[in-house]
Amino acid sequence: MSLLKKNQLDINLALPIFPEVEVTLLDSNPNAKKAKTGLLKLTWAGESDTEEVVFEVALGEYVQQFVQEFKAAKAVAVNEGQVTAGATHAWISNYINKQPISIVATPEMTPVENYFRQLNNVQNIDAPENLMDTYMARSAFEYNPQTLKSVKEEWIAKQLEIKKSEFTEPRTLTLLCGSWNVNGRTPKENLAPWLIPNEHPELPDVYAVGFQELDLSAEAFVFNESNREAMWCAMIEDCINLDKVYTKVKSKQLVGMLLCVYVKTVHIPHIRNVQAVVTGTGIMGMMGNKGGVAIRFRLFDTDLCFVNSHLASDSGRCDRRNQDYQEVVKRTLFTMPNGPPFTIFDHDLVFWVGDLNYRIPLPDSEVKSLVKARDYQKLLKYDELTVERNAKHVFVGFEEGPIDFYPTYKFDVGTDTFDSSEKQRTPAWCDRVLWKGAGVKQRTYTGHMVFRTSDHKPVSSLVDFAVQVVQPKRFAEVRQQIVREMDKMENECRPDAVISTNLAKFPDVKFMTRYTQSIVIENSGQVILQFRFIPKLDEKKFCKPWLRINPPVGMIVPGEKATVELMLMVDATTAASLNTGEERLEDILILHLENGKDYFVSITGNFLRTCFCTPLVTLVNTLRPVRDLTQPAAASSSSDRRTKSQPPQPNLIDFGESASTPAAPTSKPEEPKKLHIPKELWRMVDFLFTYGLDEDNLFATSGNEQSMELIRECLDTGLPFETMPDAVHSISECLIRFLEALPDPVIPFVHYQRCLDSNSNYTLCKQVLTQLPSEHYNLFVYLMAFLREVLSHAVTNGLSAEKLALLFSAVLLRPGPDKTRDAASTKKASNFIYHFLLNDEEPQFAS
Repeated sequence: MSLLKKNQLDINLALPIFPEVEVTLLDSNPNAKKAKTGLLKLTWAGESDTEEVVFEVALGEYVQQFVQEFKAAKAVAVNEGQVTAGATHAWISNYINKQPISIVATPEMTPVENYFRQLNNVQNIDAPENLMDTYMARSAFEYNPQTLKSVKEEWIAKQLEIKKSEFTEPRTLTLLCGSWNVNGRTPKENLAPWLIPNEHPELPDVYAVGFQELDLSAEAFVFNESNREAMWCAMIEDCINLDKVYTKVKSKQLVGMLLCVYVKTVHIPHIRNVQAVVTGTGIMGMMGNKGGVAIRFRLFDTDLCFVNSHLASDSGRCDRRNQDYQEVVKRTLFTMPNGPPFTIFDHDLVFWVGDLNYRIPLPDSEVKSLVKARDYQKLLKYDELTVERNAKHVFVGFEEGPIDFYPTYKFDVGTDTFDSSEKQRTPAWCDRVLWKGAGVKQRTYTGHMVFRTSDHKPVSSLVDFAVQVVQPKRFAEVRQQIVREMDKMENECRPDAVISTNLAKFPDVKFMTRYTQSIVIENSGQVILQFRFIPKLDEKKFCKPWLRINPPVGMIVPGEKATVELMLMVDATTAASLNTGEERLEDILILHLENGKDYFVSITGNFLRTCFCTPLVTLVNTLRPVRDLTQPAAASSSSDRRTKSQPPQPNLIDFGESASTPAAPTSKPEEPKKLHIPKELWRMVDFLFTYGLDEDNLFATSGNEQSMELIRECLDTGLPFETMPDAVHSISECLIRFLEALPDPVIPFVHYQRCLDSNSNYTLCKQVLTQLPSEHYNLFVYLMAFLREVLSHAVTNGLSAEKLALLFSAVLLRPGPDKTRDAASTKKASNFIYHFLLNDEEPQFAS
């Protein structure tokens, strides 16, 4: 026996073409220094006797998966007669007495699978946004030499994808997709009428079941915490898994949304790369009351993605629903080992379920009359989802089966009677199942009226779908053919290229607005050209954090071209230094040709100053709009921030023109008037005070992206607010984003822990406030007065002190850069704010 050191054997070996090898995972390594390591043993029949090799690995689920997949691959190889007499094992020499190589046990286990990673997912990819955080994945501009090794293999993989039909065979499976908005209730009914297709005796191979509104509590709404996943999974399993036929692949919950995927146990050995992602589209992109949950995995050699979403509610908000859909599509990313992330559409098949909330904009009486007559086709002509799909605004390329069942919304709970409440919601098909991809054939699509627990009825869709199964021998032949073709194109000549431009200008760049320009690279030489962007001397990143290059590496055959997209966006992580002039929108990119020369591309832009990400002390000392300033406003020193030049304002809400109008000349013009609060924030609060106090779900519904861009421009330039879609909700989100973007929050970082420690005592909380700089103290007092006014309209806007405290504590009271906050700290911060929302003392500005 020979013992190999950890990291000395490439786990991607997988060995599907060496079925005579046995793989065994031993329980532990008696000589291991770490408790979490074990021994992996490979055994085979040598020329004279049984031989084996043992190597040390870090124990974990991926190693377990490796062993399971190897054994499954071996069984398939034996069944298909791939064992050849007289086979040698010279291959093992490649893994002995070599320099150690990196061993990372990942879900990507088989070489065959690596050639089928989708390669078009480098186009227009956005990383998840967290409040005001950057939209770019930080690794996107990190220089990583390891990724360059795969450029040639990626090109081979593209060619294999084109020729996929030459070495794969389809296999038909069945899938049942279900969706149900349970309205916060726990049904006691058996789920069998929904999940067991009686008209089809053969149970589906796959279940994908989505729920919405599992939990409607305030804590779940803000903390994204709920514990109802296990309960609902148990209810599903009690229904479908009485004979232990199914295994749960994955379940994932985002507050009220839950997606559960089950697969027949017989197919489990053929499942790889299981991942789940949640995307909240509530206010600031973090609230989980609306959004989506997605689960993806590879079944045989087909990539599947399942999405469960809950889009914006209420009639007349079709554009908001469209925006929620686009946000889920844009921000749902699956991180892939050693490669760019997968988007939803980087899968062979996508199945989308959920309460999409699209309505029928007809009079209630007319809709009910048509429903009674079962004239569904006429109703569907006005169905918002049908109209928006036909206009290619949403779900482009998706299909949906014919609808021949009752609208699923809205019913009186416990009955089959449409909503008879005061609002009398018009019936609609809010709950839907759609799919995208080839080889899908629907058997049934129906609503289930038997369920009366919720104000929605569940829907289900039973479909046949095709997965591709790779034939290993034919795969090896096709790959070898592609390699030979590539080798013919390569020779010893140096590569050469023509680039379309060496200068990219971005004039008038605004905060949180995305700009793109393209560079076209043409292979003008006679050989294959491999290119990559490399960092400058002594740097690790090849571009500034406000820039993203897509793709950063690539391969071009002679005579062909590749387009590189330069995407620029200034977000909260980069705006502060650009506001102060410490940084400028300037960079030089180095485009390197392998075995060739380097090209230099200059990036330049003009950043337009913004009030967002500007310190409070600067804003209160600035009377003019920030866009008018040519130099950063002077900031007071931290030791002299409490001035006595200003008397308190007579009314905290009616701030009047004093916040936005320059002061009259005084006897000391060298001492400009200092505002109590930033004029930009006053404008937003004043608008909400005038128009938004009675708005339903104020601060709980996200704004319109286009409207928020216009609002930011008005704040930065001093222009008046114009008529815009979802004005109140857009202003309210801008207000919260403004507070969240402050470099030092309203409660400065240095006072964070004291606030948490004093959260149970209002007197101690007030003492903390007295230690704040005057501009921070004044803004806190002003906001609390406004929020108490908001709470006085709770009957109409549906808010509570608990909800507001949870929400505003996230932006007013932050733990500090690069620090996180757990649930306990979040609740303490919420308690701190809660005290001031309930207290009705008349506050005064600090002088």
